[in-house]
Amino acid sequence: MSEELTQKSEQSPVKQDDKPKRFVEKGRDVIFDSKTRLYWMKKDSWQDKGKFFNWHESVDYTDRKNMRRIGGYEDWRLPNEDETASLFDDACENPGKGGVILHLDPIFPEGAFKTAWIAGDTSTRRPRFDYSEGKVVSVEEYSFGSVRICRKDKVVKDQSRPRRK
Repeated sequence: MSEELTQKSEQSPVKQDDKPKRFVEKGRDVIFDSKTRLYWMKKDSWQDKGKFFNWHESVDYTDRKNMRRIGGYEDWRLPNEDETASLFDDACENPGKGGVILHLDPIFPEGAFKTAWIAGDTSTRRPRFDYSEGKVVSVEEYSFGSVRICRKDKVVKDQSRPRRK
């Protein structure tokens, strides 16, 4: 019998595509990361506007996206260091602006800028994440770069559990 089971498993290999996808498109502008429960803008600001932003302009860009309720949400923000780093995947090769290789899942469109602003300190130097090298770099706040904004998935309380008195 065990020989029969072995033959069956060899005949029908398990498809890799059967596992749930980590990144899921949610409309034309938004990607959901099921691992971190974050929503990301599909395009970075370079892809969206065709120009670079300094850190302050990136904050303004985020505010404008919230006013317009992009994706139906108004709580977009600059990601923190861990959130930004969670998108880096050394196994992925996604062509960025100027042909540089970015280590982003291919669900994100090609042509993004290699560095993205992240929320950071209040000095004149601000952190950016480099998707070509997988590290945080600190640069002058008026340097030019891009930003890929995110928002956290809302936690839904389980209504079936009895409440404590």
